[in-house]
Amino acid sequence: MRISRSTCGTSISLMHLAVAILVWAALPVALAADLELPRDVYGQYAPAGDCAKQPRIIVNKVGVHLDTAAGKRGPLPIMVSYTFVGGARYSGIQIWALVKHGGKNRWGDDNTPVILTFNADEKPGALTAERENPGMERPVALDGPLASVAQAGRFHLCRTEGR
Repeated sequence: MRISRSTCGTSISLMHLAVAILVWAALPVALAADLELPRDVYGQYAPAGDCAKQPRIIVNKVGVHLDTAAGKRGPLPIMVSYTFVGGARYSGIQIWALVKHGGKNRWGDDNTPVILTFNADEKPGALTAERENPGMERPVALDGPLASVAQAGRFHLCRTEGR
């Protein structure tokens, strides 16, 4: 049996297309795992920007740390996203850190029951801490520090940070 050049060329083109699709599909997952928070969100955050108050969220080169009346925790395991809301077309200044906690969900992905939004509402220095999918089936239980931060909800970069 003899294979014509056009059939062989088509097979190779389809194979290249299949490989390109596989690489493209795997790329965002690999990149998301490697993203870090940018230096411009480093600092201490507290309710109303008053670091004498708790809970506090400390962000530095090492990661995200919590300092609450319920205890300290950190660095938190996070997944960073620059386009969590709005997808690839998003061009604002918000940055999301999805806190990994509570094992895996039913699809095998990490549970991310708390979402930290830096520059929340497009305001530099603002930070929100929210439960992911509040009210959904079987929410992941939070430990004391995570519960304190999620309950407080709104934070601002501390005034002592010069912003």
